[in-house]
Amino acid sequence: MKTMKPIIGITTDIKNGNFEIEEKYAHAVAKAGGIPLLIPSMPNNTELIIETVERIDGLLLPGSRDMDPKYYNQEPHPKLRPMSLERTEMEFAVLDSTMKRELPVLGICGGMQLLNVAFGGTLYQDIYAFLPNAIPHEKGALHDVTVEKDSKLFEIIGVDNLCVKSYHHQAVDKIGDGLRKSAQTEDQIAEAIESKSDNYILGIQWHPELEDAETSEKIFKSFIEECGKRV
Repeated sequence: MKTMKPIIGITTDIKNGNFEIEEKYAHAVAKAGGIPLLIPSMPNNTELIIETVERIDGLLLPGSRDMDPKYYNQEPHPKLRPMSLERTEMEFAVLDSTMKRELPVLGICGGMQLLNVAFGGTLYQDIYAFLPNAIPHEKGALHDVTVEKDSKLFEIIGVDNLCVKSYHHQAVDKIGDGLRKSAQTEDQIAEAIESKSDNYILGIQWHPELEDAETSEKIFKSFIEECGKRV
């Protein structure tokens, strides 16, 4: 009998009237053994959201532009790079339904930031406006990441230091309730967050879907394997 592959929901953005997301996320999920399912940003269709989440085995929140800071009780900063409210509303709704089902969640870059806000955390709207002494984090800047040895992330990748490319101008500030920082850069900016409980909730600030590295493969493989337990 053929083994069923887990179905991984991937949220999408709205650009020029189209539902879009970078193809690398779907390829990474497929390579790791999952079936990628793109979820359209239709936040007002509650029934659709619930029925969609009932059909998936895990949720991937991909990178994005900047959510409206009203979601963490701040006024917009001049350097904000807004994304559609429809996408943000949809991602919060899908995440809420996913959490009720206790499904695995992987958030990447903007997806990690949305995870943090969903749990009551806050963001630096622009790293250099609030942390002028920070190391470069944009445009593929290379930097080291230190991983906490008692973390789920360390358990997954098996190393406590790695070099990654960075593509973000925002960062996690206050960590959300029930979450912990599991990796950081030398300037102490969070590079990974995860659940304090046994639930598989993992946020990665860099882009493992873009990196041809063993650690990237391990992140997606562990996520898909955990989702496979729900099939």
